[in-house]
Amino acid sequence: MKKNLLNISGVSVLSKRQQKNVSGGIGLNIDLSKCGCDCAARVTGPKYCSYYIACPDIDTCNDEI
Repeated sequence: MKKNLLNISGVSVLSKRQQKNVSGGIGLNIDLSKCGCDCAARVTGPKYCSYYIACPDIDTCNDEI
């Protein structure tokens, strides 16, 4: 497979040192600390939260300690 990839225009093999210097990503600024759950077990926070967390189907609003 490596041989096939090298046949693609613009592809090169990176050394281990070069691989360690690779940085970047998809460019999203995701802060999961803004995510949470409400009493009805719905995900709260920015829209992306529902992609990363799920809430238990347990009503925790009326719990007495």
